Amino acid sequence: MVTKIGLDLGYANITVSDVSLDVKRQPSIAIIDRSTRRIVSVGREAASYDGASGILVRPFKNGMLYSAEFTRTVIREALKAVGGSENIRCVMGVPAEFNSKQEAALWSVVSEEGVKECFFVNRAIAGLIGAGYAPSISAVSVNVGAAKTEVAVLYQGTVIYSKTVDIGGENFDIAVQSYILKHGELNISLMDARAIKEGIGSVWEGRDASPVTITGTLALTGNKIRMAICSEDILGVFEEPLRNLLAAIADGVKKIPIDYVEEIFANGIVLSGGGASLYGLDKMISKVLGIKVIMTKNPEDCVSRGLSLINGFLPIKMRSNGKNITGQLARHYKSSNKK
Repeated sequence: MVTKIGLDLGYANITVSDVSLDVKRQPSIAIIDRSTRRIVSVGREAASYDGASGILVRPFKNGMLYSAEFTRTVIREALKAVGGSENIRCVMGVPAEFNSKQEAALWSVVSEEGVKECFFVNRAIAGLIGAGYAPSISAVSVNVGAAKTEVAVLYQGTVIYSKTVDIGGENFDIAVQSYILKHGELNISLMDARAIKEGIGSVWEGRDASPVTITGTLALTGNKIRMAICSEDILGVFEEPLRNLLAAIADGVKKIPIDYVEEIFANGIVLSGGGASLYGLDKMISKVLGIKVIMTKNPEDCVSRGLSLINGFLPIKMRSNGKNITGQLARHYKSSNKK
């Protein structure tokens, strides 16, 4: 029996989903020993590691494999979530610019871990499908990840524009961290900055949120203090990363041919990815670009769910093993619905 899974190797998390759309997630990090350079721990265990004698490594930073060894170890841990099946067919999410050389390297790694078949799909398209849309749709898909945002424009299932840009949820975390240091002379961790963003952060009016209590170190004295941060304390904090994100989406919208505008605008922009959950982001994009924006449910899981859904409608026999099949999705989807 073939076990069909979706596998997304994100900068922050690696997610695995099966055909039931059950999503399992763990941090996509590894800790290596400073002296031996051997892997000490991966995933959740690495996330809780104190780091005293180890170096934190993200195997999938910038869409590239940091190291085949580290990548193999992290993937091995992720595949344990599917029960060690001996016949795995995997659909993996990759950046739009992923090239054939990178595909070959990644296919080599996953095949060594027991995956029999593997196909690659652009993350923005997988996110759109995971949000509940057919791959034959006309729409703009924006997947805001931790480190990257992927923008794709589809017209009746054909990708007419696709680009990955260096802006993601972590840029908004860094903006909070820098703002607190500049205006409060307090050093805080990126984790605390993220808690502030998620707890009280907003790019649109109307959020009613309780203050977030954090622990930081005073820049002048080094003393540790606890303090409460409220939404008024971080007004305007997201201006720069928000401007960059809006510009990236606008670039994609500008590329829509005039004959396609009406049909694509009718469906609008579909947001996915963990970075898309920033309060008011959908309203801000819609206001600035003049196009409706759909915020999906559980956006952080959309790509992984989409990859599993794709695996479900692909034919039993495929000739594109180890290749990107983004351009074939609409055809396979239509064929599966005719049966």
